[in-house]
Amino acid sequence: MHGLGSIPSLRLAEVMEHLGILVLMIDPIPGVSGAACHLPELDAVLINRSESPGRRHNDLARGLFHILTWDMMPPERVEGSGSKSSGRVVQLADNFATAVLMPRPVLRRFGDWNAIDETALTDRLNAVAEELGVSSEALRRRLVATKALSGGVAGRVDAGLPWGTGRIAPTHDDVPLFSRAFVERLALGINDGRISARIAAKAVDLPLHDIGTLCAEHGVDLAIEL
Repeated sequence: MHGLGSIPSLRLAEVMEHLGILVLMIDPIPGVSGAACHLPELDAVLINRSESPGRRHNDLARGLFHILTWDMMPPERVEGSGSKSSGRVVQLADNFATAVLMPRPVLRRFGDWNAIDETALTDRLNAVAEELGVSSEALRRRLVATKALSGGVAGRVDAGLPWGTGRIAPTHDDVPLFSRAFVERLALGINDGRISARIAAKAVDLPLHDIGTLCAEHGVDLAIEL
């Protein structure tokens, strides 16, 4: 295993928050994996917390691309990603996401990909993808794009490499709702008496008693008992 500091996906949400972008893990309507929102007073990226780690990280990076380029290249209201993508902005978002999550210096730390026996390549792709928090298929394409892996060899790798990443999808218990930064502000408003816990619960569409649970999951102190 490599140092956590060398894995971009693990710090992506934190970096986005430092840029002033609100990152929220949510339970969206079926069929939605992520969304980006650009308003004069707020930039936000919302991610389906039930998705696999690789999908979440990819959607985060794509959301960052759209926030940064919104004025010059506004995205479609609905778009896809991966092999079935179409449209220049979608392709650029995909390329940006893979470059952010798998920069060349990080990939070089895993050695010479072309020297790996083809019979062992699928297992290697899966293991490295899991460590980097990306999908195995996205990793394969990135290696080919950066010429770190021969296209011919990559083409002979199991075509069933997952886009979803991580061997199993997380459950809701694995990824708390919203984000620590958001919950800290919510608790601050309640603790300072700026908003009642009941109104706060209604605003985030949670039962009142779940506000305390939400704060506890993020390690945030709530001064009142619910």
